[in-house]
Amino acid sequence: MQTININTLNSPSKKTLQKKGLKNLLQGDFRRAFDLFQNAFWLDTNDLDTKIGLYLSDMGMDFGQEAIGIYEFYQSVLTCEPRANKHKIQKMILSFIDAFDERTHNLSEAMQNSKNAILESYNAINYADIKTMLKTKNFKEVYSGLPFNTKLVFNKKGDFYEFLTLLVKNDYVDILLNYIDALPKVDNELIPLIEAANHKLEEKNKIKKKEKSLS
Repeated sequence: MQTININTLNSPSKKTLQKKGLKNLLQGDFRRAFDLFQNAFWLDTNDLDTKIGLYLSDMGMDFGQEAIGIYEFYQSVLTCEPRANKHKIQKMILSFIDAFDERTHNLSEAMQNSKNAILESYNAINYADIKTMLKTKNFKEVYSGLPFNTKLVFNKKGDFYEFLTLLVKNDYVDILLNYIDALPKVDNELIPLIEAANHKLEEKNKIKKKEKSLS
């Protein structure tokens, strides 16, 4: 037989945490809401209101509008049903959240599989895979080992600039300039790379002229 501490269930600190957590949830600050509901959860792990708030805060970090929508639906059902049905409604909402998580997990997995298939069909490689290889190999070794006409896919702008920086550092100046020429516009962040590339080209031309004069 489980013993329930009535004082813990009615703890003002738990109620305060729930109230603050709900306020942050509805304001869209899901990280803060999660922390507050998590603290309330450890005060009473059986409280279903806290569990709903905790799970919706976690969901909200990726699906904010959906999380708030589920909470508003939860509240609207509570106002229409007798208080005696609250536990049943809470269980229904928790099941709904579980079902949502399962669907989004399957969708995410399907999208990743589709993305991998597209990369393979177009002889492409994600730059994230190159970054993994760079942990054990140098850039020249990795880049020179890529199949001819391999297309690189970048998930973030920062990764693209990192790749361009590695190109100029490793003397792939012509390839760098080809990438930049293909861009619709040149950002200010690219100017130092262009200057570094031009400097390397000037140095290369000086060496060629010197070698030619000595021959």
